[in-house]
Amino acid sequence: MSDKVRETSSKAALKEMKEDYLRMLEDSFENTAEIKKGDVVEAPIVTITENFLIVNLGGKFDAYAEISEYSDEKGNLTLGVGDVLKGYVVDQNDQGYVVGKSLTKQHVDKQSIRDAYEKKIPVQGKVYSVTKGGFNVDILGARAFCPVSQISARPVDDSTVFIGQSLDFVVIECSENCRRLVVSHRQLAEQEAQEKRQEVLSKLNEGDVVPGKVMRMTSFGAFIDIGGVEGLMHVSEISWQHVIKPQDVLKSGQELDVKILAIKGDKVALSLKAMQENPFLQAMSEVKEGDEVDCRVLRLHSFGAFAELKPGVEGLIPVSEMSRSRNIGHPREVLKEGDYVRVQILRIDPDTQKISLSLKALQPDPWDDIEDVVKLEEPFDGTVESSTNFGVFVTISEGITGLLPRSRVRRTDDFKSGDIVKLMVTAIDKGNHRITLDYTDRTPEEIAAASRPRQQQDRNPRDNSGRDSYRDRDNYGGGRRGGRRDEEWRKYANEKNALVEDNPFKDLF
Repeated sequence: MSDKVRETSSKAALKEMKEDYLRMLEDSFENTAEIKKGDVVEAPIVTITENFLIVNLGGKFDAYAEISEYSDEKGNLTLGVGDVLKGYVVDQNDQGYVVGKSLTKQHVDKQSIRDAYEKKIPVQGKVYSVTKGGFNVDILGARAFCPVSQISARPVDDSTVFIGQSLDFVVIECSENCRRLVVSHRQLAEQEAQEKRQEVLSKLNEGDVVPGKVMRMTSFGAFIDIGGVEGLMHVSEISWQHVIKPQDVLKSGQELDVKILAIKGDKVALSLKAMQENPFLQAMSEVKEGDEVDCRVLRLHSFGAFAELKPGVEGLIPVSEMSRSRNIGHPREVLKEGDYVRVQILRIDPDTQKISLSLKALQPDPWDDIEDVVKLEEPFDGTVESSTNFGVFVTISEGITGLLPRSRVRRTDDFKSGDIVKLMVTAIDKGNHRITLDYTDRTPEEIAAASRPRQQQDRNPRDNSGRDSYRDRDNYGGGRRGGRRDEEWRKYANEKNALVEDNPFKDLF
């Protein structure tokens, strides 16, 4: 190939390269011309100098931002080369575009305030005084009002702490001439907190142990800050021991490690107890069913009393297990919080970690010597406990109750709880703990009527009055089993000893 041909080919290549450069330069100007003040910027950081962050907008000029504006409260820069810088175009000069987190005085004019309102661009302001219902704020040289509810994302206890502070605000109201301005710092604070929260949540996992700080406490738990996210530690998760209120164990500002139990959306459940050894497991190696132990009464409820066997290990004394000698309506009749009592362990449920206790099991059973306490056909003065559809229950002596069957109750009698009545015992069933009662002055006619066969009484309503035969009544006292009266007695006995529905240990019985 001749030198002339080579020269011609080289010139053609240079011309093509020049045209490509001019075309790219023109595209650069076109892209740059589209950027204007107030535009949102999200661009990668390409260089970090001593005072500025340099980002590339893809046009002729790079943009820059002051490092101080993107540093934290301690002056530390958390961004690096390659990170995405978020902000707004606040000005343009020979060096390029100026990017900032908010508009400042040096970059704005009156129209800029209007633009900031319409485009929701944050503006920098300084709180200079407290006024009725809020604060006076200097926004880019103009006076603005910030309601007290809009100065912070948290409740404000002392308004004076904000005086002299420079904060970023968003203009939420602006008149046509910008003479009336209402601003909010809270909206920006909540937005920033939400972004930080989502960032932190993305790094958390259930089961993680993380450092936290107690921010505030309520009756149901404590809110713990775990690096920008507030989690709730329920009062039941503070300790294995019963905690009435968080303030008894924790202090505001206290730093501690907590375990993440669950994450649901933006809600985080925390626990301090989960990091402690379960005392129930240790206790199970030291006690067993049937053991007698000393314990301290912690809390009284209508269904029973909770007692502490060991620190963090509690058992329930049901109200039905408190006394053999009397019916207990409420535990406070025999116990009070703080009492030390000796009980027997009735049952241990390792699956639910519940323990059932009994005071009654350690008390003498009056039925062991029932023959010495109760005599057949011997009159006594008893106290009516209750009247049911199948008879009247009467206290014979402490811990001993008998039944006057409904079929034996005279139609003229109207027994009420607490009435004193004179009766006698006609039958004792020691095996089933049943005593049958009757009047001491029953007439021969009443006895004869009760002795008739059941079928005959049914045919004579005046003699029977719809009641059972005497023979059936005696079945209660230890005769034929399986009758209707036996079923009624069992129903009554179950009702007396039944645990109420809200008893958390009801499944133990």
